Amino acid sequence: MAKNGDGRRGLAGLFGLGAQRSDAADHLRRLLEFNRAMVAEHQPRKLFAMILDAGVELTGAERGFLILVDDQTGDPRVEVSRNVDQEEVRSPFSKVSRTVVQRVLESDEMILTDSAQEDESIGPSSSIADMKLRSILALPLRLRGKVVGCLYFDNRFQTGTFTPEHQSLVEMFVDQVSIAADNARLHEENRKARKELEKLNEKLTERVQTQEQELTSIRSAFKSQQEKVSLRHDYPEMIGRGPAMMELLRLLDVVVETEYPVLILGESGTGKEMVARAIHQYGARKDGPFVAENCAAISETLLEAELFGYVKGAFTGADRDKKGLFEEADGGTLFLDEIGDMDLSMQRKLLRVLQEGAFRKVGGREPIQVNVRIVSATNADLSKSLEEKKFREDLYYRLKVMSVEVPPLRERRSDIPVLVRHFLEQRAKETSAETPELSEEAMAVLMNYSWPGNVRELRNEVLRLAAVGNDRIEAKLLRNLGEGVRPPHLPLAGRTLAELEKEAIRQALEAARGKRVEAARMLGLPRRTFYNRLKRYDLG
Repeated sequence: MAKNGDGRRGLAGLFGLGAQRSDAADHLRRLLEFNRAMVAEHQPRKLFAMILDAGVELTGAERGFLILVDDQTGDPRVEVSRNVDQEEVRSPFSKVSRTVVQRVLESDEMILTDSAQEDESIGPSSSIADMKLRSILALPLRLRGKVVGCLYFDNRFQTGTFTPEHQSLVEMFVDQVSIAADNARLHEENRKARKELEKLNEKLTERVQTQEQELTSIRSAFKSQQEKVSLRHDYPEMIGRGPAMMELLRLLDVVVETEYPVLILGESGTGKEMVARAIHQYGARKDGPFVAENCAAISETLLEAELFGYVKGAFTGADRDKKGLFEEADGGTLFLDEIGDMDLSMQRKLLRVLQEGAFRKVGGREPIQVNVRIVSATNADLSKSLEEKKFREDLYYRLKVMSVEVPPLRERRSDIPVLVRHFLEQRAKETSAETPELSEEAMAVLMNYSWPGNVRELRNEVLRLAAVGNDRIEAKLLRNLGEGVRPPHLPLAGRTLAELEKEAIRQALEAARGKRVEAARMLGLPRRTFYNRLKRYDLG
């Protein structure tokens, strides 16, 4: 044949058929070389063409066909076809015996015939006669115990083309052909999948970038809108915008639009008077006076004269008429701090003013009409005072038409850095000095303290630190201040060691603002031990 000269290549060359015969060991060596060549080729059509070219040369066939079973339909199809000139066969499926192909696929057995038209074992086949086929060699291709196709070789011009030796050699590599073909198929599928994935990634990247731009724009617009809409007023004197403070400020937005009495609740030092001033400043009475009095700082007799005023001669030392705070606050706001400390007699007199809108000066007879908004505050538990009959229920509901609760500093720790910076800058401005820098460790200690005195205590502590810290405030200054900053108090009675350890880790994480290494250092724990504790207590 045309390719059977001394320079022939492929399996025939590898196995040394024809003029040059090799022994079995040489056959095996050459078979392994070809297997390596097949495994190295990952493009299915090139691999299939290489297989068929080698098979045609090996067997002396005129043509070769690689037929695979379609995964979807189960029908055989010619994947690649080659002739002796290493060219594609035109209309390949019409050139093979479908009878032979079907029998190989169904029986999972090889068919070898050197005289196809006279071989009764094949059975009647008009295609064999029509194509004048003489020699046929067809072998099943198996993969994972399943027939997935067949290798088909034929010759229309010679009988006895295929010998038992050809059969033996082809059988030696046909299983490897199946594996190599499947590997090539998988490589091709992976290549296509990678390309598709790359395209999808490109589209996704573009989409993410577009969405990020859109999101940035939305965030910007939302932030701008939120600044305008979420709060009607800026409240610049109210420092901090943590969740607790934002809730308070949103409530103030509602309160300032009304004229009702307001009761401000909160611990000492939380800034209740500042809230009262904000209610006045941003309300309808902002152009009127704001008058404040601490009811706990003055006796009952003096409180009555202070609130209602007195006339000349009302008591010893009353040498002239004097306006009271109600009269001074006319048209504005009267803030009564520590209202819970007011005695019952004074409570009754205050209730009368709230009911009638008028009062009499001490020693006076004529009622004085006033228009005053009452804002009161207390750090006492008025509900308990009601039960103990220390506070009038009717006055309580008169004062608490609307109520505002100011959160303690321990519930708004995220505002502490902002407050510290504000107090430092405020002092620097007052003293014409540079604003001192606060170390991270010092800030962690401040964040970890429970602050029973709330914002007032924090302000005093920061001012003391600024006075002794010069340009930089270190944590050691906090430890040397005695009554300054102390660790938060944890009640130990009735708590297990595990509960205490979990609480200590939680507080350390909060103080370190989530920095695990810093939290471990604060607790004096090795990192690995600290991380194990985090897992044990499900703390992240």
